[in-house]
Amino acid sequence: MSSWQKVMIRGVLVMSMVSGLGIGVLSGVGVAQEVMPSTDRSVPATLKAVIEKKFPGIQIRRVDATEIPEWYLVETDTDSQDGIMYMHRDGRYVLAGNVFDLEMGRNLTMELSQVRHLRVLSEFDLSKTVLLNPQVERVARPLIIFDDPDCPVCRQMHGEVKKLVDAGVPVSVVLFPLMGIHPDAYRKSVAIWCAENHQVVLDQALASKPVELPLVSCSHPIDDNLRLAKRLGVSKTPTVFLPNGRRVEGFHTASEFLSMLHLDEPVAAVIPSQ
Repeated sequence: MSSWQKVMIRGVLVMSMVSGLGIGVLSGVGVAQEVMPSTDRSVPATLKAVIEKKFPGIQIRRVDATEIPEWYLVETDTDSQDGIMYMHRDGRYVLAGNVFDLEMGRNLTMELSQVRHLRVLSEFDLSKTVLLNPQVERVARPLIIFDDPDCPVCRQMHGEVKKLVDAGVPVSVVLFPLMGIHPDAYRKSVAIWCAENHQVVLDQALASKPVELPLVSCSHPIDDNLRLAKRLGVSKTPTVFLPNGRRVEGFHTASEFLSMLHLDEPVAAVIPSQ
């Protein structure tokens, strides 16, 4: 069973359970009851007005027709998948979640999410990350990993990340302290960044060794990293973004990442063009 089929089955089960509770769509939270006019070109503007009226403060990036008859894509200013919704042209029903094309075997929502991720990450300065560069690069763009220095799973996966670098995959580690559960993680993240050798101190932190602040303080990107995580909807570590924008959470082996990158294929098939 392919990964998209597994996600599709989970999504269908969840939607079935939620629908059984009467909240399968957002009509229960007061989405407008107005009937849309018949002129197709007027629908996006009218839907935008409906959402802004019912949810003051929300920022709508665009409302576009989709390949699904009568349904429109609504993108908000949240760059995670939470910022993607589908709204019926009558303005009453809103669906939030994965939408699948069963005939083509495509997760349409995930594809759009990947494009949004790439847009945000392309604006991010990778010099604000701890760069792990292989001697010979097999891909043109790095994996981006959000790591917390006190995260047990990050520590478990760090050895796999180093194997990945040895296999020719560049990695950019975004220091992302989860202060709510790891109160010392912010201090350690600053210490890693202010160290003379970021990578050495990162290795120490992820090996559960003591990390001391350097004698001389420095400016650091940790607050920028927190803002980036918020834009992307990242709330747990490790969270990885592949070069094509796909988001992967939790522990994975180097072999699993290499398989995701299709490194048996030409690099051009893995890395989208700019």
